[in-house]
Formats: sequence, C-alpha cells, structure tokens
Amino acid sequence: MMASMDWISGELWDQLGVERTDVHRLATGRDGYLDRYGEWALWSGGRAPAVEWLRSEVVARYGWAPRGYLGRETVRRATDQHPAQLLAGEEPGEITVGETGVKYLVEPAGGYSSGLFLDQRLNRQWVRELAPRRTLNLFAYTGSFTVCAALGGGETCSVDASKRTLAKARENLRGNDVDPAEGHRFLADDAMKVVPRLVKRGEKFDLIVLDPPTFGRADGRVFRIEKDLPTLITECFGLLEPGGRMLVSSNYAEWEARDLRELCELALGGSKARLQAGELPPEIRRGAVSWRIQAEH
Repeated sequence: MMASMDWISGELWDQLGVERTDVHRLATGRDGYLDRYGEWALWSGGRAPAVEWLRSEVVARYGWAPRGYLGRETVRRATDQHPAQLLAGEEPGEITVGETGVKYLVEPAGGYSSGLFLDQRLNRQWVRELAPRRTLNLFAYTGSFTVCAALGGGETCSVDASKRTLAKARENLRGNDVDPAEGHRFLADDAMKVVPRLVKRGEKFDLIVLDPPTFGRADGRVFRIEKDLPTLITECFGLLEPGGRMLVSSNYAEWEARDLRELCELALGGSKARLQAGELPPEIRRGAVSWRIQAEH
C-alpha cells in the first residue's frame, strides 16, 4: 500500500495553491485514493493506511498538517455509500473550500455526497470561461455548475429532485456574492418531466449541463442512465440556441469515453453538432467521462 501510493508533485501542489484551490486529489493507491478538503484529508477505498504514515508523508511532501483524517470504504453503488469515519484529529462538519477562487460548502464526512465532485474541476472552469447568458443545469445537486455559470453574469435554471441540495445551491451562490433571487430559478422536480415542459414553452439556453446519476428516483419514477439519458440528450439539444453548448457527463462504471460518445451521436441523430472530450484534472486517473457538444444549427 505505502509503496504503491502515487502522490501529486510539489509543483502541482504549488500551482493549486496559486489558483486558490484547496479541494483536490492528493494521492492514488492500489485500492484507494486520498483527497484534500480544505484542512482535512479523506481516504476513500479499502482499508486506510496508518494515519501516522499519512501525516508524515503530507508534512514531508507539502509542509501541510491536516486538522483531521477521515476514511470511508467505497462501494459500487452510490446509494449504498456510508459516511466517512474520523480516523484522527477534529471532525470537519460543514466547511467552505475553494476551487480556482470559487467557494463551495462541503461536508467531507458525507462520503460520496460531500457536496462537490472533484473530477469535474476542469469542466467547471470551462463553464465559467464560457460565461453563458442562460444556463440549464439538470441534476444540479449543490449547484457547482450553476455557480460557475452565474459568476459570468448570466441567468440560470437549476433542476434537482432534492429540495435539500437545491437549498445548498442557493447557499453556494450567496457564498460567491451572487443573489439567488436575481435571475436564478430552482426547480425541485424530475428532470425527465421538466425538459419537455421547457421545450413546449419554447425556452432556449446557451448552455445545458447534463450530469445525471447512474440510478435515481424522483416523483415515484426510476431513472436509469442507460435507458433515459439518450432521450434527455435529444430533447435538450432542441433547447439550445444556435451555437449553444451542452456538457454531457456520466460516472456509470460500465462506460468508457467512447461509449458515451457513441450514445451522444446516436441520440443526436442527424443533428449538426461538434463533440469535444471533457477533461479530468491531471491528478485524477479515473473519473466521470464527459463530452462537450456544440450545436451547429
């Protein structure tokens, strides 16, 4: 375990500091990985390495002494994931972390539901750089993509079945000095029902973020990504302005990047569109696969 750990370089650590990012992967091992959440370290995977060894490594490599160490055993299905356990130090509770200067509320001990998916950092940066005028964020979770779109001054519409996570999305906007009541809608509803309504009303968006769970329930209906994602892609493409963009992302374990691309191409049919692969942060070996689609109609 110890010998097989692959740590990020000191150069990357320094670069992330300059970028004001304190939430990211630190190391990857044979059966797990270590993430940084502000002043806390979270191990995910099999049995956690000894805290004393982890402490000596992070101090020696980065001159960093975490306030606490957490550990969780990962499971195949996110719905079966248990909260992380405190291994040493202080409990974090809910804390604020920074990613390229953007602030997010997270709960490191929440395990899979910490509040921020670290493998989407470069896709979030892409959204922020686009500065879209109108954004639709489906399966919005705690609204990280919403925040990045809103920071460019545009309007947003965030859809999620959970009122609790949408409340977090509002808090994340406020934490970045954005008033959630000014040009931002929050719909606690089933995305599969919302999209047809938006189509019927003739609404259009410059950017649509489609990052669904592999499996979920909403309003008594079961969502399965392999069955329902193609329909959503087809319908969402019709909501795009000419030249508009759509980010389609998936953490479905059975799909590689080429599988998701083929699904996108089939769902788009003969529609004119350009596809570009999304990006993973350099320190993450495997994460969600994603494609950035630009409408050419």
